[in-house]
Amino acid sequence: MAISFKEQIDNFSNDFYINTAYIPYIVNGPECADGLSADEQKKIDDFLDKWSYVDCSEEMLDSPDFGECRICGMQAAVTRATFVNKEAVREEEQRRETDEKLSELSSENAKNFKQVYESHVSRPEFQQHPRMKEIFRAKRADVFVDAERRGIVLKPEERAIDSNRDKPNGNDRER
Repeated sequence: MAISFKEQIDNFSNDFYINTAYIPYIVNGPECADGLSADEQKKIDDFLDKWSYVDCSEEMLDSPDFGECRICGMQAAVTRATFVNKEAVREEEQRRETDEKLSELSSENAKNFKQVYESHVSRPEFQQHPRMKEIFRAKRADVFVDAERRGIVLKPEERAIDSNRDKPNGNDRER
């Protein structure tokens, strides 16, 4: 589910101070890399992998401030520029898409989904890597939605998730 540009600006944008020499490269791309080192271009490209350029302060381009550039961390003539966090937008789009899928579930499958999801995300792996929660939620939602379409009601196991860890499987037998 796509998020409107206005909502991206309202909810996922940040203003950063950027070296004024970087603005042409950011706006127009590599053809405007005159005077920039390969290292500076790489730093800009790495930054633009995470952030989408929106706008910059035109009046500050004419009379920039002196301060720390967000991209290179060095003191320079800087201008304020607005960027949108690409990853935050992707995560929100995924969350909304998952919510939409989950809204299709029957009340029983929705309750079972919630129980399975919450039992998994309470585990240490998810506590150590909180961004995995939404990815897991989306994958698990796909499983429940697919089962729902096939007329299957998925139910959580009665025993704890870790109960099978200590049980030997068929491959552990001696010959």
